[in-house]
Amino acid sequence: MRPIPSRSNLACFFASVALLTTTAVRAESQQDVLDRFLIHELQSRYALAHDLTDPAMYAAVFTEDAELIGAGRVLAKGREALHAIGVNDRKRFNAGAKDGERSFGALRHVITNSVIELDGDAAATGVCYVLTVVNRPERGPEILSVGRYEDEYRKVDGAWLIAKRTIVMDMGNSELGKATGLFGE
Repeated sequence: MRPIPSRSNLACFFASVALLTTTAVRAESQQDVLDRFLIHELQSRYALAHDLTDPAMYAAVFTEDAELIGAGRVLAKGREALHAIGVNDRKRFNAGAKDGERSFGALRHVITNSVIELDGDAAATGVCYVLTVVNRPERGPEILSVGRYEDEYRKVDGAWLIAKRTIVMDMGNSELGKATGLFGE
């Protein structure tokens, strides 16, 4: 019959295992934690660029060959096409803003509930919720849509960028969209 380990021996054993495991995981995951943080910051830079209607800043959060997908179709492929979307958005959502002027448009993108999966040192996928708020001067802020971004990220020259973003609108206020011209006629 084997002797039964004492509680203090078991406690020491489990503390040693926990310390060794934590040390090994900590050494491996510090970069993971940093990468997740940098991707969260990338998501925030996207929202800020969109809300500032800054075409150069908007295009800069994407890889050179990035794809933007919405409503089941490719909206833009490549940084040049994404820059063109930024220029168009500035006209649509921030009419009258001077070129190069840092000026917020009519929209705010609030990004939450982000979950990121790292796929090696230079690739990741993620999903996050996005709440789009539009400001109507006569009525104040109203929710335009609730949706999510399904993303693929790539680290390029040490910086995380969006390689593919699929925009999924789960709920939209079509009456508000039509009234503001954001969803068409």
